[in-house]
Amino acid sequence: MKKSSPFRMRAKGGLIWLCWGLSACQAQPAAFSGQIEGFARDSVYLFRWEAGRWERAAAAPVQGGKFAFSRKTLPPGLYLWGLSPQEGDLVWISEKETPEVRGQAQQLFQAYTYENSPTNADLLRLRRQVSAAYQQMGQLPPEQRTPYQNQIDSLLRWAEKHPAPLLRLYAHLFRSPAPTTPDRQPAQAWDALLASFWKGFDWESLFAAQVPETFFRFQAFWQNAISLLPEDSLLSYADRWLKAKKPAVQAVAWMALLDIAQRFQRSEVMVVAGERFLAAAPQDPRRAQIEQFIQAEGPLRKGQPAPDIALPDPQGQVRKLSDLRGKWVLIDFWASWCRPCRVENPHVVRLYQQYHSRGFEIFGVSLDHQREAWIKAIESDGLRWMHVSDLKGWQSAAAQLYRVSGIPFTVLVDPQGRIAAKGLRGPALEAKLKELFP
Repeated sequence: MKKSSPFRMRAKGGLIWLCWGLSACQAQPAAFSGQIEGFARDSVYLFRWEAGRWERAAAAPVQGGKFAFSRKTLPPGLYLWGLSPQEGDLVWISEKETPEVRGQAQQLFQAYTYENSPTNADLLRLRRQVSAAYQQMGQLPPEQRTPYQNQIDSLLRWAEKHPAPLLRLYAHLFRSPAPTTPDRQPAQAWDALLASFWKGFDWESLFAAQVPETFFRFQAFWQNAISLLPEDSLLSYADRWLKAKKPAVQAVAWMALLDIAQRFQRSEVMVVAGERFLAAAPQDPRRAQIEQFIQAEGPLRKGQPAPDIALPDPQGQVRKLSDLRGKWVLIDFWASWCRPCRVENPHVVRLYQQYHSRGFEIFGVSLDHQREAWIKAIESDGLRWMHVSDLKGWQSAAAQLYRVSGIPFTVLVDPQGRIAAKGLRGPALEAKLKELFP
C-alpha cells in the first residue's frame, strides 16, 4: 500500500480542503493566501454568491496565521473569504493576480490590505470609501451632504474608467438610482424604472450574477416596481425583459423578486417568481421548499375561484363574499389594532368613494378579538362598506382559508368570482383600479 501524499486534495464535510500544510501550498502558486497576525482560527473559508445567499465553496487550514488556496482546483471568480457570510469580505480570484491578505486579527475585516493584486486593492478602496461616504451622508441634513456626494461621484468616475471590468460594474451598482414618481401609466413607470436602475449596466459581464450588489439592486428595483405597478403588468414586463438575459442573471432577478414579493405579501408574484427561478436554476438546493410553496398556493392563484367567506357582520348577520358576485370586490384583511392597516384606511376610503358607483365593492375581514374595538375603528375611519369577523384574530376562518400571514392584506376578486390579484396596496391598488375603470 502506498503512503498517501500530503499534497493530495481530500474532501471533508462536503468541502474541498485545498492545502494540508504550508509546504503543500508553497509547492504550487497560491490563487489566494493570507498572513494574519494573532489569527487563532483553524480554517478560512471561501463562499460563492448563489442568487441571494452565500454558499460555502472551499476551505483552507490556518497555521501560524497563514493560509493558502491552491490555484489548481479553485475556479476564477468573485468570492467572500472569511469565517462565515457574516464575518468576511470580497476577493476576486483570477489567473493573472495572486492576492494576499495582510492584517491583524483584531478588526481584521475593517483594516486588512491586499498585496500582489492591484485589482483587489482598488476594489477594496472603492468599496470602503464609498461606503464610508454614504454612511457619513446619512448622518447629515441634506444641505450638508454635498462634499460627500462629490467624493462619491469622483470615486465612481474613477471606477468607470478602471481597466478591470469588475470595478466598472461596481461603479454602476454604487450609483444611486434616480427617483421615480408614482403618477405614471404602468408602461411609462416600468420604462422609467429600467432607465433609473439599469441604464448602462453591463449584462454581459462575467460578474453580473456573481456580485451580491446586483441582487441588492434588483431588490430595490422590484420594491419600487411592486409598489407602482399592478402585479399582472409587473410580471408581464418582467417576463419580456428577463427572457433575453443569461440564466444566471435570470435566477438572481427572480429570486430577488421572490424575496420582495414575500415582504409585500404578493403570493401570486411569489409563485410566478418561484417558477421562473426554478426554470433558470433547476439544481438549486432551495427547489423543494419553493415547490412546496407553489403547490400550497395553487388553489389561491390568479384565475382560480375565490373561496367563499361567510361570517357575521357587526350586527350579527352572516354575510357572504359570494353575495357581491357581479362586481369587482376587494377583500380587505385588517384589524383595529393594526397600525399599518389604519394608516392605509384613508387611502382605501378615497378609492372606494371614487369607484364604488362604477361597480367597486370592499369586503372587510377583521382579525380583531374585541367587538367593541372593531366597531369603533369602522366608525372612526369612516369605512362605509361590508364588514365581517368571527373575532378569532389570526385564527380567523377566513384568514386561514386565504393563508394570510400579515395584514393589511388584500385579494381582488373579479365579477365572476375569480381571484384577479393579491396584495394590492397604495399606488399599486390605485393603478389597478384605474386600469379596471378607465
